[in-house]
This record gives sequence, C-alpha cells and structure tokens, in this order.
Amino acid sequence: MNGLYIFTRFITCPGAWVRGFFEHLVCKISSIPVEDNRILTRDEMASHIEHELAPTPRKAFALCFVPAFFNGLFAFILAMCSVTGLFYYEQSAPVDIIVNAVSYWFAFSVFVNSYPSVEDALNMKDMVYKYGTVLQKIVYAPAFVLLYLGAFLEKYCITFVIAVAGFAALLMI
Repeated sequence: MNGLYIFTRFITCPGAWVRGFFEHLVCKISSIPVEDNRILTRDEMASHIEHELAPTPRKAFALCFVPAFFNGLFAFILAMCSVTGLFYYEQSAPVDIIVNAVSYWFAFSVFVNSYPSVEDALNMKDMVYKYGTVLQKIVYAPAFVLLYLGAFLEKYCITFVIAVAGFAALLMI
C-alpha cells in the first residue's frame, strides 16, 4: 500500500473518523454486516471500515453516496464558517483565530476523506448494472462516475493535493 496514503489518512484522522461513522451508520441501517470497525489501520482500509459487500443496488448506492454527501456537506459548512470567521470579522482574541484555524483544518480533513473505497464504488457499479432497474441505471450513473473518480483519486492521494489547492484558494478569496 502507498505509504503516502496511510500518512495522509493519519494527518486527517478527524475526517477519517467522521467518514467511518457515516459508513458504519449506513451499514447498520442497511443491515450490512460489519467485519472490522477499526477506522485508522495501516493498510488500504485506512479511513474505511471493513464490511460485507452491499447485496442490492440501493444499498450499494447508499453505502457509497451517503457518507460522501454528508462529509462533503459537513466540510463545506465548516470551511465557510471558518473562512468567514477568520477573514471577514474583526476578532480581537487569539483564541477565536485558533478555533477558526482548527475548524478549517477539521473541514479540510473531512473533505479529504469523503470518497468511498474503490471496492465499494465497483460493487455499486456491479450491483446497479447487473440487478438495477433502468431508472436506477440512469439516476445512479452520474453519481457513480463522481464517486469512482474520487475513490480512484483518493487511493493515490490526489484528493489530498486537490484539497490543499482548493482550501488555499478559498483562503485567498
């Protein structure tokens, strides 16, 4: 496994925990058995929990999309609150600046860990295109492309680089 991948997961551990929480929650709601719920491991499952493959197209889609959606939404809200607090309001206390900086790092770490594992994304594709209805194939196709692309980029730590560039640009606004 790529050592840089493991390193970035441990640097962004709050985001890994948030993503693992949402993934575990979807598994429990969907009755998908969880094999190992350790989130920070030193293998390719870092920031993901180990679970059985989803048995239906709907559960496979939920397992990929719901954690990514909530992580992305949570990261956006935290980043906007942090940027607004750091740069648009006059703050006199250093504690306010520190709290906003930590919140910004937390938003960054949540965003970096938002995508599903490659195995989950491929399982979603297999379930939808083997057993899904025509409507499911049409509706889930754009989400699959984005989720699989994000999972592939996350596997090679490119999401970390993109997040650094994006969050730096957000600071420049």
